[in-house]
Amino acid sequence: MSTDLTKALKAMGYVDTEIPALVESFPSAVVEYLRDFRTLEVRDIVETLLYIHIALNSSSSRGEGAGVVEQSCYAYTSGPLFALTEVGLIESVSWHGTTVSKATPAGEAIARPLMEARIRALDILDLASEIHGVVPALLAGTVKGSYLNKTFPSTLPRTEETFVGFLLNNCPGLYEECERFASQLKDAGCAVLAYAYDLDLPRAEGVVYTFPPEFAYILKGVLETIDPEVREHYDMLLESFHSTFTVLRYLSCGEDYDRIRASPAHRRELARVLSELSDAIYVLEEVREDDGVDLSRFIIKDRNLYDARLRDLGRVLMADVAAKIVIDRPAPEPLPTVKKSPAPPVEAPVAAVAPPTEEEEDDEWGDAIFADGGEEEEIEDEIEEEEDEPLPPPPPPRRARTSRPAPAPEPAPAADPSRPGGLDIFLGHAQDGRRVNWSPGQLNNGHMIILGGSGAGKTETIRCIASELALEAMPVVLIDFHGDMAATSGNIRSYKIREGGQYYFNPLELDSDIDEITPLRATSDFVDAISINFPTLGIQQRRKIKNIIKDCYRASGITGKTETWTRVLDFDDIEDEIMNCEDEAIPAYLEDIFDYKLFSGEEKISIPTILSGGITHINLNALPENLRYLFADLFLRRIYYTLQATGEIPRGSENEREKFRLFVIVDEAKLLVSQKSGSKTSIKAVLNKYATEMRKFGVSLILASQLIAHFNEEILANIAVKFCMRAENKKQAQENAKFFEVSEKDLLNFQPGEGILIIGSEKMNVRIVPSSGRKV
Repeated sequence: MSTDLTKALKAMGYVDTEIPALVESFPSAVVEYLRDFRTLEVRDIVETLLYIHIALNSSSSRGEGAGVVEQSCYAYTSGPLFALTEVGLIESVSWHGTTVSKATPAGEAIARPLMEARIRALDILDLASEIHGVVPALLAGTVKGSYLNKTFPSTLPRTEETFVGFLLNNCPGLYEECERFASQLKDAGCAVLAYAYDLDLPRAEGVVYTFPPEFAYILKGVLETIDPEVREHYDMLLESFHSTFTVLRYLSCGEDYDRIRASPAHRRELARVLSELSDAIYVLEEVREDDGVDLSRFIIKDRNLYDARLRDLGRVLMADVAAKIVIDRPAPEPLPTVKKSPAPPVEAPVAAVAPPTEEEEDDEWGDAIFADGGEEEEIEDEIEEEEDEPLPPPPPPRRARTSRPAPAPEPAPAADPSRPGGLDIFLGHAQDGRRVNWSPGQLNNGHMIILGGSGAGKTETIRCIASELALEAMPVVLIDFHGDMAATSGNIRSYKIREGGQYYFNPLELDSDIDEITPLRATSDFVDAISINFPTLGIQQRRKIKNIIKDCYRASGITGKTETWTRVLDFDDIEDEIMNCEDEAIPAYLEDIFDYKLFSGEEKISIPTILSGGITHINLNALPENLRYLFADLFLRRIYYTLQATGEIPRGSENEREKFRLFVIVDEAKLLVSQKSGSKTSIKAVLNKYATEMRKFGVSLILASQLIAHFNEEILANIAVKFCMRAENKKQAQENAKFFEVSEKDLLNFQPGEGILIIGSEKMNVRIVPSSGRKV
C-alpha cells in the first residue's frame, strides 16, 4: 500500500475504513508512479481525475460525454493533467479547436468507487432538511439517462427558451434554492463547475454546475425523505406549469407540435388556451389527424391581438408561478443583516434608471475629476463591425451656478455602532440622495466588477474604493497596467517594476511554510503563465522549458523535501540554460524576461508586508505589454498560494472584517481573463481561480474593464456586485446595456462617475463621490 496515496485520500476526506479498499482499486503501476509525488500533488492528481469523471456530464446533446474542456480542469495547471495522461488514466482529443479530456476505462475504474464513497458519506437526511421540497422534484424532472441533462446553470438564465429557464427567471428564489443545493453538493465533492460542451456546437458554452452519473441516487435519497403528499403536490404543480408553458411556446413559435399531439394533457391544455384566444382566432371544426389523434386547428384573424393575448397568458402563468412556488425561508445570497438595519442605502430599489437631469447635477462633478488617463481605447475584435450610426447629440453645456456655494466634502462614513464588526465601504449617493455603501461581508462573496469606457470614471472609482478600504485598515493590492491607479490618500507603498529596477519577486522561490508551492507546482505554473502570454509556444517547447527548470532545481540542491527549500533557485542560472538551449525558438520567446531582469533585483516584494495592511501599488506600465501580464499572472498566483497556506476563513463568523484578508484590484482585467486565439477566447487561469476559489481564503476581487463581454460566465457567476458606468461609444453601450437591462441611451448619456449598480437582485442609479469630495 502506498503511504502517500493513503495520506492523499485521507486529506481528501475519505474515512479510514474505506481507504484500503479504495487504494486497492488503483492498479499497481499507477500506485508505483504516484510514489514519486508528494502527498499534496497526489491529492491534486486524484481530484483532477474525479473532476473529469463528474464534469463529463456537462456534455449532453448526444446522451454521452464527449470530453471536459481542458481549461476548466482542476487548478488550471498542466501538472495533474500531464501526470494522468502519462499513467493512462485520461486521454485528450480536439473538437472544433477545443481540447477536451475524458477518463479512460482505467481512469473510470478508479474514479467510480471514489465517487460512490463520497455519495455514501453524504448526510442525506441533513441535506434534505435544508432543501426546499420543490428543488428535488424539479431536478428529478430534468435528470434523465446516463449522461443527459445532469447540469444546473451557475447564473440565472437570461432566456426563457426552456421550462427550467422560465421557472428560474420568474421565481429567483427557486434559482437561489437550487443553486444552494448544487453548491452544497460541490462543497461535498459531489458536483463541479464545468463548461457545458456540446459536439454539435463550435465552442464550449457557459459554466454550469455538473453532477456525477450517480446523481440520481442523491435525488432518490432526498425525495424519499420528503412527505409523499408534498412530493405529489409539487409534481402535479410542475407538470401543470410545464404543460401550459409548452402550449404557449407551441402557439408562439410552432415548437413542440409532436409533443402536444402525443400528450392528452397537452391537448387538453391547448383546447383551454385556444378558448382564451377566441377573439383573435378562428377555430376550424371537424379536422382530424391522419393517425386519428384530434388536434385543434385554427386560423389567426388578428395577429396583433393574438400576440397580445399570448403575452397576457404568459404573464398569467408567471403570476401563477410566483404565487404557488413560494420559497418559505430566506435564500442564502440576499443580505441577511441589512434588513435589520434602519433604512439601508443599498436595499431600496430605484424605479427609474435614467441619468439625472441638468438641474440634478452638482458642481463637484466635473469631467476633469473623473478623466481616465492611459486606458486602452480599442474595442475587442469579438464585437462585430456594424454600420456607423449617428450618436445621440451631446448634452448641452452646463450653466455656471453662482447662487449657492459648492457642497462641502462628504465626510468619511463613521462605523455604524449598530453593526459591530461590520464592513461598509462608502460609494456615493442614489438618485434620491441616500448614501450607498458596499458591504461585502453581507454578500455571498466580496467580488465586484466595474465597467465603463474611457473617461467614465473607472480609475477614480477604483482610487476611492481603495482609499476607503485603507481607512478601514483592510489590505489592498492594486495591479496597475497603466500607472494611473495609485490612491491619493491612505498608507500607500508603491513598487514600480521596470528594466533594471530594484523591486522583484521570484515565482520559482519556495517556502517551507507554503507546502502548496512544490518544485513541480512552481514549474507548472511558470510554464502555464509563459504559454498563456506566448500562445504560439509549442507543446514540445513547453516541455523543454519544464525540464530545464527541473534540472536547475536539482543542480541547486532543491528537491521535493521541504528542508531543501531554504535554498534559492537563481534566475540567472535558468537564463544560462535557456539561452544555450538547442531549440533556438525558446530563447527568442524568453529573451525579454531575462533582459528586463523581471524576476531578479535588489529588493524582493514581500507578500507578508502586503497582507499586513495599507495599499500596495504594483506599477507595471514601464514593462512591455506581454511582460506586464506575465508578471501580474505569476504574482497573483503567488498570493493565491500564500493565502491558501493560511487556511480557509472560519465559517459562521459574525465579524465581517474577519472574512477578508486582502482586496485585489485589477484594471484592464480582461487581460488576465481571456486571450485572443484563432477565433475564440481561451481562459486565463489566474482570475478564474480567484473568482471561484479565493473567497474561502479571504480574497475580494475588484475587476475593471470596458465591456461585460470581457468576463466569461465563470467569472460572472462568482461576482456579487456589478457597476456599469458611461459607455464610450455605441458598440460598448449595446454590449453592456443587454446585460444590465437598461437603454443604450442611458449608458451613453451618463455623466462621469454615474452608473447602474447591481447588488444581488437590487438595481439602482448611483453617483460615486470622488476623492475631491471626500473628507478623510
